Amino acid sequence: MAGRIPDEFIDEVLQRTDIVAVVGERVPLRPGGSNYKARCPFHDERTPSFNVSPERQTYHCFGCGAHGTAIRFLMEHDRMEFREAIEELANRVGLEIPDTGGARRPADEFAPLYRAMAHADQFFRDALRNHPARQSAVEYLRQRGISGEVAARFGLGFAPPGWDNLLRQLNDPRPAIRAGLVIERDQKTYDRFRDRITFPIHDRRGRVVAFGARVVSEGEPKYLNSPETPIFHKGREVYGLYQALQAERRPGRLIVVEGYMDVIALTQQGIPGAVATLGTATTAEQATLLLRSADELVLCFDGDDAGRSAALRAVENLLPVLQGDREVGVLLLPEGTDPDDLVRSEGREAFENRLATATPVIEFYLARLGEACDLTTVDGRARLLERASGSLRRLPRGVIRETLIGQLAELTRTEPERIDRILEGRAETPRDDPAPQGRSAPRTPEASLQRTPVRHAIALLLQQPQLATHAGDPDRFADRDTPGLELLQQLLELARTEPNMTTARILERFRDTPHEAPLHRLAAWQRTAMAEGDHQQEFQDALMRIEEQIIHNEQKRLVRALDQVGQDDQTIDREQELLRQATRLQLLMDRLKRGRISADEEQEMRELRAAFRL
Repeated sequence: MAGRIPDEFIDEVLQRTDIVAVVGERVPLRPGGSNYKARCPFHDERTPSFNVSPERQTYHCFGCGAHGTAIRFLMEHDRMEFREAIEELANRVGLEIPDTGGARRPADEFAPLYRAMAHADQFFRDALRNHPARQSAVEYLRQRGISGEVAARFGLGFAPPGWDNLLRQLNDPRPAIRAGLVIERDQKTYDRFRDRITFPIHDRRGRVVAFGARVVSEGEPKYLNSPETPIFHKGREVYGLYQALQAERRPGRLIVVEGYMDVIALTQQGIPGAVATLGTATTAEQATLLLRSADELVLCFDGDDAGRSAALRAVENLLPVLQGDREVGVLLLPEGTDPDDLVRSEGREAFENRLATATPVIEFYLARLGEACDLTTVDGRARLLERASGSLRRLPRGVIRETLIGQLAELTRTEPERIDRILEGRAETPRDDPAPQGRSAPRTPEASLQRTPVRHAIALLLQQPQLATHAGDPDRFADRDTPGLELLQQLLELARTEPNMTTARILERFRDTPHEAPLHRLAAWQRTAMAEGDHQQEFQDALMRIEEQIIHNEQKRLVRALDQVGQDDQTIDREQELLRQATRLQLLMDRLKRGRISADEEQEMRELRAAFRL
């Protein structure tokens, strides 16, 4: 079976490919300004609205919203599979796909990065045992009930406080910089992880490829993770899977949870097979890996709105790779609890009983989609069919697809054959008002996408990845209560690490991840919604609005905290002072925008920004 095509190879193929030539062989293009235009091959139209950009190496239709890279164009236009599209483009530029799925480059190119990771892993482990400042980390683990045996099994360590503890151990810091262990910025070099408990993340071969790290004392963000690097891609690795497979070559069951401490707590309580997907919804690649590793999966999430939404995203990515001989269930925990708290409070047996009540994945999926659909009405049943159709079209023919269609048919009182025809595009869509005949243009993505500062910044960054050099420290967006900031942080880190990154290469990097569809929508939206101009200033303005939103959220959090009863005077004084500082910072930022800020106030603003990690 063919191995996975490395990102480095896909990047090189895209770098050598001219999308104008690829599209032009299939669609008659004519110059139009800096781009090329044609009638869209994906819907019927009289006036050309299909554009191909040689600068961004992407195409976009202003009529139907079709958008993508040369790879996606071949997949959509020529009906190619992903690997077939890569092979077609690789042949055009004289490249051959690697046989083993490893990088085309010499096998030892990334060896220095793996050595740097191994060195850091040993340093952090030794520090947890011997460093003078380790006591707070040891006490935290002791309070959590983590034994020395379990800590050793997962390789827990301690990054001591200070800026250069790891750096001083290195003869050559360059591999550590590429591996994300050391930060090089503004002619300064310093450790990424400081005063934190470290959680090494292993690949399937047992090599350390990244770290998660939890703050020991007060500080933000609570959790800090390695950035994307040549040896670490968050959407492909599963925390704890290496340990689970070491303990049992073929586990009967894997329990997918959300955090490092959830994995460790379940293991500590004697519940085997706990793994975590590194803070993201389970990707298709992770789902494939998990389903290959065990016969049963239980997706375990918090029962609040965010947890239910994360569970639904995980299920949507899992269903296309699920086979009939695998058993998958979804367990939603009581709202406000996580596996770590729950298993320590109620014990192993009670938690095992919860796992036994997990909802079968198809039942959960249809129930979640059916929320807010009144199935006693025609409109409600049509809405459920519409909601399910997108995911169902991604499913290969087989037991899972047939089972889903059968249950959906019962719920919507629709013949299974008609649902099948709808999914294959051979029948009218289940709407009250019929769609026009022929391949008419659907509503474009930009027409339905609400503008927010985060989306604005991401869209600008997709258009000009080089803007990342003017963005400051991406880590300041970590662990913030603002939707989309985690993705913005990842994009900034990716663009800073690889200065020659293009729009097309970014979009392909996020293929088969939960971010793939939103990024394509934002890339398409940017082309119509933004006029040409000073994008650097526009980007800075968007980042400023994001920071204002962060400060506003912090003010609301502090006000809620002050409203709570039973706090001691010291805590109240600290929160009141933080609220005063946040209010003052908001005022200074407003003065800066209006150009009415003095030099002293600028210095004060810099100090306040640092206090809030901005």
